[in-house]
Amino acid sequence: MAIQLQEFAEQVLFGTSIEAKLSFPREEIIDTLPGDPIVTPRQLTRPQHLLLRDDGVRAKHPSQAKLVDEKERGKLLHFFGNHELLATELMALAILKFPDAPASFRRGLLETLKDEQIHTRLYMHRMEQCGVEFGELPLNDYFWKSVSSMEDPLDYVTRLSLTFEQANLDYSREYGKVFNTVGDSGTAKILNKIYQDEIEHVGFGLKWFRRWKASGKTDWEAYRERLIFPLSPARAKGNDFNAAGRLEAGLDQGFIQDLKIFQQSRGRTPNVLWFNPQAEQCAASNRVVAHPKVSQQLQSDLAFLPAYLSRQDDVLIMTQPPSAEFLRRIQDYGFHLPEIHVSARSTDGGGERAPNLKRKLGELRPWAWSPDSHAFFEHCLPHVAHPRAHDALWNKSLRALYSKAWSAQWGQAFAADHHALDWIAPDSIYGHAVHNFEEFTDARKHFAEGGYPHIVCKVPFATAAHGNRCLLADEALSPELCKWLETAWQQQSSVVVEPWLERVFDFSVQYEMSAEGLKHIGYARMVNNPRGQFQGILTNALCKGLAPELVRFLMQREPEQGRPRVFHHFETSLAHRLEAALHAAQFRGPIGVDALLFRDHSGQLQIKSVVEINPRFTMGRVALELESHNAPRSVGYFQIMTRSQLRKTGSRDFKQWAAQLTSTHPVQVSARAQPQIRSGSFPLNDPTTAQQFLAVYHVRESIHDLLQQIGQ
Repeated sequence: MAIQLQEFAEQVLFGTSIEAKLSFPREEIIDTLPGDPIVTPRQLTRPQHLLLRDDGVRAKHPSQAKLVDEKERGKLLHFFGNHELLATELMALAILKFPDAPASFRRGLLETLKDEQIHTRLYMHRMEQCGVEFGELPLNDYFWKSVSSMEDPLDYVTRLSLTFEQANLDYSREYGKVFNTVGDSGTAKILNKIYQDEIEHVGFGLKWFRRWKASGKTDWEAYRERLIFPLSPARAKGNDFNAAGRLEAGLDQGFIQDLKIFQQSRGRTPNVLWFNPQAEQCAASNRVVAHPKVSQQLQSDLAFLPAYLSRQDDVLIMTQPPSAEFLRRIQDYGFHLPEIHVSARSTDGGGERAPNLKRKLGELRPWAWSPDSHAFFEHCLPHVAHPRAHDALWNKSLRALYSKAWSAQWGQAFAADHHALDWIAPDSIYGHAVHNFEEFTDARKHFAEGGYPHIVCKVPFATAAHGNRCLLADEALSPELCKWLETAWQQQSSVVVEPWLERVFDFSVQYEMSAEGLKHIGYARMVNNPRGQFQGILTNALCKGLAPELVRFLMQREPEQGRPRVFHHFETSLAHRLEAALHAAQFRGPIGVDALLFRDHSGQLQIKSVVEINPRFTMGRVALELESHNAPRSVGYFQIMTRSQLRKTGSRDFKQWAAQLTSTHPVQVSARAQPQIRSGSFPLNDPTTAQQFLAVYHVRESIHDLLQQIGQ
């Protein structure tokens, strides 16, 4: 006696009992009557208690920490069991949909189907031992929906063999280790058997994929082109990427490396990030302006920096993506990679525009909201899950937040309300907005009489054409400075004049403003030159290496607060006041407040609470994200190296310099599931394409070694 393959597949696919779906006949299975192709059924036939949920209801996936409990292990096995049963049914569906497929392919389907039946039974038996009945939890239909619409055998091997079964090369091995860790060696053995079978299943699919794929394409190119969104290569891997298993299955090294760095959302609505560091120039003009060449190069070179601000499944838009080698290295250091898309050119000649991502989006997260980011993301706005009105993204009040005159006025008012605190700088040291030479002279005299004879002049809106100008005590106004002032007044109507302070410690405080309010993110210790210009940021080292006097000042506690007074000042007093101002301006997003510790004219230490308020992402925010990847005791230094600094090293380009740096200071990461950086130096943007700017991160195990590295 023999049974036709078609008859057996129908039993599995349309069976109304679990026994029918998981029984493999003792008779010989022949394939002499394959029949006509069937249409995918609208609903999968199953016993009532195993019906798939299509209403979005899902069982909660137990965390690894809970797997010490046997019942929780049973719940996890319930997930696995459903996947194996679905694979069994999908293989039966492929047999029935593609009767004209090669006989050896159909025979291979039968063998893998038999394996999946065994896997399902193993999971069912083990979950029952854990006190969980198959079907007592909701069963998700995503797996079925993703594969059952296959139109030909190539679709089958692409979606099932090379996507979901390939992902199980990671999951089965990862959870095998987890179950061993919690002392469940029995389940670990089941997962090890499934892992070995999946290697063969992926190899089977790969053989036929290579036979059927488009000619002239690499495996990776053909694979990517064949998948239809929302299915993507991101579904073909788990958290613990297993390159060895993929090599054993027959995948080539290039495919494996491309898959490892590939990112796309697997369900979460992604936020979209874009680096527009010249937003203040657009804010100054209140329109999109053409940036000078050096500004364009800054934007191009450092376009990858928002990747360190992203979360899992987020999207980063760049003009040119980094090399695969650079991305692999960053990933190896423990950083997740965003999904990278290339910006589009606008048809009206208006510059870059965000590409059409063809899906629902979370938040749009440019470096800063300004006229240029508004234009860049304009056609994305309808796809945002919770869109805001256009005038809430850019308006007169938001523009004012970029002004140093606004920062000085706000900081002055805040300081006046805290005049009773002798460690907070008084409102008298805050800048004045002046509009002509008479007001300029009065401001200079005011600060000199208050004990601050040296002054600094700032334009309200920073632009590439204007930097700060310093004027020492009794120094006459030069023709150059007079011309600078006149130009600034003509273009921006005012100049902010403030005292030049004897700064001893610079830092920034990072916040995030949402509809729920202002959230404190952290503190970044700035390294500036004597003129107050940015050099870098120390991470995990707010007080490390400081003189004892400064540490005592910063960490002094007030009895009623129970924590350092500085923290209470910025996280409570200033945050509450700033939140109200941001809410009034309809501001949402990242914001940084620069502050400093200085000695007043009598030598007393004081804090200037507000040097500038930056309504955008800042390098301080990037540094805080980098800090989260440090090993607990390691300290870091984030800097941006310029072309002029590179020339002093004798290296011909950033690529050569970075190679020497990483060779001298190789990155050492901790041996953990989520690597943490103990020491080493490495570039944060691709040195092979950087022309004028290279961001670099140095990590050392002691502050002494780090300060020695950066010459402090």
